[in-house]
Amino acid sequence: MSTPTLRTFFRLAHRHYEVLKALFGVRAGMQEAAFRARLAESVQSARPGYVFRQLQTHRLVTTRRGETASVVLTPFLRQLFGTFRREQVLSTPTPLRAYLDRLEELVDRLEQAGAQAGDAHQQRVLTAIDAEVDQIQMLSRSHRDAVLNRVTQLRADPDAHSVRERFEIINELLEDYVNPLRAIVRSEGAFEIRFERLEEGLGAAQEDAPAAAERRRHITLLRHRLRSVRTQVLANFEAAYRETMRLYQTQQRNSALLEGAAALLKRVHHDGPEALEALDPAAPVSFAFRTPFWDEGLRAFLEEMAGYTPPDPAPLPVSTPTPPLPPQPQDALVEAACAAAPIPDALAWVLERLDVSTPRRVLRAYRLLLQSPELRATFGTERRCYHLPSEAVQIHAVPVRLTVADEAAPPASA
Repeated sequence: MSTPTLRTFFRLAHRHYEVLKALFGVRAGMQEAAFRARLAESVQSARPGYVFRQLQTHRLVTTRRGETASVVLTPFLRQLFGTFRREQVLSTPTPLRAYLDRLEELVDRLEQAGAQAGDAHQQRVLTAIDAEVDQIQMLSRSHRDAVLNRVTQLRADPDAHSVRERFEIINELLEDYVNPLRAIVRSEGAFEIRFERLEEGLGAAQEDAPAAAERRRHITLLRHRLRSVRTQVLANFEAAYRETMRLYQTQQRNSALLEGAAALLKRVHHDGPEALEALDPAAPVSFAFRTPFWDEGLRAFLEEMAGYTPPDPAPLPVSTPTPPLPPQPQDALVEAACAAAPIPDALAWVLERLDVSTPRRVLRAYRLLLQSPELRATFGTERRCYHLPSEAVQIHAVPVRLTVADEAAPPASA
């Protein structure tokens, strides 16, 4: 018997997809003899018995023992079919609470280890946290799809159930599946508390591992993903609640009308048609559309505006030439550099001649001189160290010789 491998799993699933799909459609399973017959029809080269053993070995199908042996899909493969066919299963609070409790345990392990944890130990904890967050995200998506599918089915086939039955189905959906899970993920619920603590634990772990660059990067990515999953989970459960409540309110109104009609028919049955005469006839409904023009003040204002003639516009003022702007400090700096040219070391000249003290101002003035079209820059070869005493900062750069742009450029060694 061959060893199970993931590649063989997908190869068998692809080759025998039609048989597996037929098995998925039979909830109670298929008798083993019937399943082997289906395999014999689909298998061309291999023997059906050998293929059946391959499907069992690679965990695609399993056999249930009872009065007669029946073949069913494994839970993993049935879940996979349901995911792609959007036939999800409604979730109860129990699995979600289990995932949240597991996250609580992992956060405790992460905090207890702290800075003393080795890379391998903390990596295992982070991987386990990642897996639990995946499970919570998949559960919320599956639960939302299951609720929306159930609501869509009830809307698409209103004649399948009576009004009272539909109201009972929706009420059961709300009470057993939607409201309990929404209460867990709602603000200040167990979901918010666990994820908030997990966020704090990951932040502390990131600060405790300043030297482990790869681990710090993993924690950073996990924190970003945690925020995304947190938003998606809340949106999924709110969408399930919102759609269910819309149908619930509709069915509640229909059920109230049905109860009222039933009570009236019961009264007619016991008291006869004369019971209808005892009822107060409904008063005729009268209403009038009231528009803003019913307001006499607004009517008078609009009539006045209708005969309004605007006056001629005032003449435009004649523009006067504006005096030239005073020279900017930048222009003055370039003019001073042109007057002092040739400058053997531009950065030293900036530090000595100009009233600049911060590194930002020094570098801004230095860049202005190098990019000025009026100056020509020639870079040296040996790196120097320049000191800024007021900031205790050192700048390492090659000296740059500045000359006026229309002069001949000296050789680089000058």
